[in-house]
Amino acid sequence: MAQLDTLKLLLDNPSVDDQILQFYLDIASDIICEIRYSDAVETKYLNIQTQMAVEFFNKRGAEGQTAHSENGIDRVYDASDVSDNLLSKITPYV
Repeated sequence: MAQLDTLKLLLDNPSVDDQILQFYLDIASDIICEIRYSDAVETKYLNIQTQMAVEFFNKRGAEGQTAHSENGIDRVYDASDVSDNLLSKITPYV
């Protein structure tokens, strides 16, 4: 299944433009390729690429937020665009 189709299924939000979702996938791809020193996302990192895109989408409108509390919901984002948990799953190429 193509990354865009997978992302659309995960988000279950038909009103989102495909170009926006593709943009998030492209950003995730750039991050992975930079860490791996490659020109394309390797097959074993495709799921991580999709997970990164989900994180980007979920942070939309609250980029760079360091703390937020409302109706018992607390949000705190770290300094990076992507969670350390996902970044730690990418083995740097040396």
